[in-house]
Amino acid sequence: MDPNERRRLILDRSAEIFARKGVSATTIREIGQAVGVHSGALYHYFPSKEAIVTELVREYVTDLAGRCRAVVAKQLPPLERMRAFTEIVLATNVDYPGATAVWRREGDYMRERVVEADLTELADTMTHAWQEAIRDGVASGELRADIDPRIFHELIYDALWHTERWFTPGEQHTVRELAAIVTSVFVDGMRARD
Repeated sequence: MDPNERRRLILDRSAEIFARKGVSATTIREIGQAVGVHSGALYHYFPSKEAIVTELVREYVTDLAGRCRAVVAKQLPPLERMRAFTEIVLATNVDYPGATAVWRREGDYMRERVVEADLTELADTMTHAWQEAIRDGVASGELRADIDPRIFHELIYDALWHTERWFTPGEQHTVRELAAIVTSVFVDGMRARD
């Protein structure tokens, strides 16, 4: 197997195991068995289990931030931005199910990996973009000013993040359709009152 393919396999299988068992309960030996190599051979690809987790985080936050920045660059109105961000979160949940599940399960540990890998600014790109869209929505009069924007952001973001547990795009709903539903449910409740 090509070294890049093997590295990808290690990351993918590790993410699955970490999501199921947790990082601390997962051994290098288990990862090696899952990818069909001796545990010692894993060190040719990653110097430690933490390095595997850090690479999973790096891939996830780099892609998420890139997608987010592309939306911000379009300078969409606040509610359109929020719908686009909703689609991004749902799509990255689908594209990175292992990383999403591990992050949801072990948020503090994952945040440590972010800080140690100097990815904090990149990892916070989506949070800042959401907060700005909400503030802009309040400033434009489209969204309520009597609800703390931080609370609104946390509620919608947590709801989106947890879809990883139950949502698989398919015949019933696409990512875009679910994004429209989520946006409607949350934004309708935040719309400015007469």
